[in-house]
Amino acid sequence: MLFGKKKTASNDATEEVSAPMDTATDAPDAAAPPAASSEESNASTAELHGPRDFSEIESKKGYLDFGSLLIPAAKNQQVRLDIDQKTKRVVALTIMVEQASIQVQPFSAPKSGGTWNEVLEQIQDSVIKQNGKVKQVDGRFGKELAARVPTVLKDGRKGWRVARFIGFEGQRWFLRGVVGGRGAIDASAARAVEELFSKIVVVRGDDPLPPRELLRLQPPEGAKRVAVPRNRAQRRDDAPSPNPAAAPVSNDT
Repeated sequence: MLFGKKKTASNDATEEVSAPMDTATDAPDAAAPPAASSEESNASTAELHGPRDFSEIESKKGYLDFGSLLIPAAKNQQVRLDIDQKTKRVVALTIMVEQASIQVQPFSAPKSGGTWNEVLEQIQDSVIKQNGKVKQVDGRFGKELAARVPTVLKDGRKGWRVARFIGFEGQRWFLRGVVGGRGAIDASAARAVEELFSKIVVVRGDDPLPPRELLRLQPPEGAKRVAVPRNRAQRRDDAPSPNPAAAPVSNDT
């Protein structure tokens, strides 16, 4: 298990420590979601098995404690803490599993629910404003978005930056995930991070919070920082926006 930190600002990312969250491609249909078999579709429609609430588990054993999120421990994954450079606050966790990645953020939500549907609309508007393409589909956890925004590839050609936005609502919280890497376009590569997402535990707490308040994230006790340099061609501004529940796709400049 490797840990790293990445300090982020509105338009400037420094101290990048792991593989990028996004996939760049020159294929115009890159935003098409990974195809699921009819058996998988029927199973997901019948019953959604998503992230759990802290009240549903008996102990934290077997989990990495990031405060409001408990992440299942595994040998084949790397966890990066995305940190806002101005506030020094951890604003997201990005977890890499083989060729796929998922960035997760927990937020408060009203008891009445419906927050994820509102967020989906705002993400869609954000992508369209960036001259991107977006499609709403039914995935393993319910409604999700397959998105692509224009970018410049390593060789200078124009291409697309691809991501899938998934979410799940629990007891006065919702968890947003951004699937990247091969997981954004390859069903087999996405399977590992989807399974990880389904096993995450959210620790909401009892404090009253306004809707869409980012729940507190922190490094696990005793975690060691591991910096993984990235070359210039790989650098991207994949930092969460000031309102990460609403506008998660950033422009490449």
